[in-house]
Amino acid sequence: MNALQYAQNSVALFAFPDSYFRVKELMESETASLDDIAEVILLDPVLTSKLLKLANSAVYRLPYQVESVSKALLVLGKTQLFNLVVSIAVSSACSKLTSKAIDIERFWEQSVNAALIAKYLANFCGLRQPDRLYVVGLLHNIGELVVMQLAADNATLCQNYNNDTKPWQLQQSTLGFTYAACGAELLNLWQLPDSIVEPLARQHNTQFNAAEPDILISYLAVRLALSNQHPDLYSIKNLVDPFVLELLHLEQADLIKAIDFCNTEGLFILSVLNPRISTIY
Repeated sequence: MNALQYAQNSVALFAFPDSYFRVKELMESETASLDDIAEVILLDPVLTSKLLKLANSAVYRLPYQVESVSKALLVLGKTQLFNLVVSIAVSSACSKLTSKAIDIERFWEQSVNAALIAKYLANFCGLRQPDRLYVVGLLHNIGELVVMQLAADNATLCQNYNNDTKPWQLQQSTLGFTYAACGAELLNLWQLPDSIVEPLARQHNTQFNAAEPDILISYLAVRLALSNQHPDLYSIKNLVDPFVLELLHLEQADLIKAIDFCNTEGLFILSVLNPRISTIY
């Protein structure tokens, strides 16, 4: 099977809450009001609780406490709030998947770290709607869950990366595609916007362009999260092309601050998105 076939065969495995589809429908409507959207979210107490916890986290750095969905909508705006709903819905669907084929704790920790690093760097670089990159980071390796469910042995083999072979190189040689390619196909089937799908699909791109900061930040977030997860295997210097830092006007110290941010906030975000995993730490 190719990446698209894997994605097509796995769609039914990811059971999104009904509230997600209703919110998506209202977000795309030209006539729906903020109150309409808030009412639908409030019908799902789990979604409401997680949304308010994330909105009040250090990730969004709001100047005051947001105590209602309506206030969160006003402060964050429809787009930012919908990206939060997407991240909660996907994490909820993925949390129901279980297998011993991969280290699921490593998967979640690395995904959350990539999300926080991407968000930090997007804010630092002054990108518009930086929460898009948070979602990209969170979902950057979702293709691994697809392969885990459909071809567990291959997913296990793809964990055997080392100093000489990066994870995406091993995925390509084992599967004929990377988890990024498979994940992008799945996100397309979910009809997520191109602003999320494209940076995810091109996270391993090595043709760098200053006019594509989303792609560059996705590239950085994935590699910094990997280095942070496996400091014994990978250093930032060995994973990151310095030309990317030059294009984004970043220094090595900025990368360290991004990693510090994810290490500080990661456990809290993990506890909101996947409490079952966070209790292990």
